[in-house]
Amino acid sequence: TAMLIRQAAMTLTIFRAPLGLGDAGATISVLVSLAAEADGQLWDAVADAHDQGYTWDQIADRIATSVTTARRRYADYTKWRNTQPLEPD
Repeated sequence: TAMLIRQAAMTLTIFRAPLGLGDAGATISVLVSLAAEADGQLWDAVADAHDQGYTWDQIADRIATSVTTARRRYADYTKWRNTQPLEPD
């Protein structure tokens, strides 16, 4: 995972601003961007897991938190998402 994150950060830096490669500020910016995107995708992944029958205990274990925290953070979003109309493919 660490190697993939380093590679993604380097690639994103080159894509955004090639001259920023090696600049710690640019690295911070792309790592924050990657973390935000991963967190955004985690919400849907948790909702998908719950929809597929994973318990809050199992989900909490996979995201390394307590059941209470997992449920408090993601349950409302999971319920809300299930009320939304399906998007066409």
